[in-house]
Amino acid sequence: MGHEDPSIRLLDHLPASLADDAAELYLSALADKLTPVYGNGWRARKALADGFNRRMCIAALDRERLIGILGIQTDTAEFMNVTLGGLRQFYGTAGSLWRMALLSVLHHAPLTGEAYVDGVAVVQDYRGRGVGTRLIRALDAWATGQGLAMLSLEVVDANPRAEKLYRHLGFQAVREQTVWPFSTLFGFRSSTVMIKPLI
Repeated sequence: MGHEDPSIRLLDHLPASLADDAAELYLSALADKLTPVYGNGWRARKALADGFNRRMCIAALDRERLIGILGIQTDTAEFMNVTLGGLRQFYGTAGSLWRMALLSVLHHAPLTGEAYVDGVAVVQDYRGRGVGTRLIRALDAWATGQGLAMLSLEVVDANPRAEKLYRHLGFQAVREQTVWPFSTLFGFRSSTVMIKPLI
């Protein structure tokens, strides 16, 4: 295992002061999924940040800078806690309705005992430095501590590097699913569902 940078620390929550930074990071790293729904700019950042459940994530900080975040979803709580009312204040009634419909295409409903990775995002200049690995390992420890039985995630077909990392960390592919007929909108055709049993 490589040397871990001692200046990088992990938190089991997202500090309120970093919610806007987390939204910007999510929108950048997960653009294929989120830009068609939220768009870009201040409204997208605020709408996303407003819906975060800051207790359902693991955040990586280098000193006080947010450099990575992993959202967590279980059958009882989720990091991206999107509601129609929450979207309405930023996009109006009609705009929030079609956005909720698009989000339903991407939605995963975890089973009891499952911790689903609701997105992993790492700042560009920290990629390849083990931050994503540390976030996944921290999730593993968190889920084990919660008595959960399985980790799960989805990796899009446009990201083979991430799939390779997840396989290295013990995840196995169980099925492929398509986002047709929305593939041209989202910028990817399919995703692979991967799981890692914990018990």
